[in-house]
Amino acid sequence: MNWETILVAAIAALGPLLGTILTIKQQNRLIDYRMGQVENSIKTLSAKVDKHNNFDRRIIVIETKLGIKDKQEEKAS
Repeated sequence: MNWETILVAAIAALGPLLGTILTIKQQNRLIDYRMGQVENSIKTLSAKVDKHNNFDRRIIVIETKLGIKDKQEEKAS
């Protein structure tokens, strides 16, 4: 084998190798971006769930203050 053949083969192998590396880096950036969007969505949904849970607690407090009794409490009396 002569050196020219080895050099040409090495140069030919660099193209696909660099293309693969660049594609992997680009895909990683895209995945990071999408994960950030998912994390923001989860935070938003968690805030909505917390707000809903607090509403449930406030209703119980309001019912207690207004003297509204549960049907089961009325039957027990």
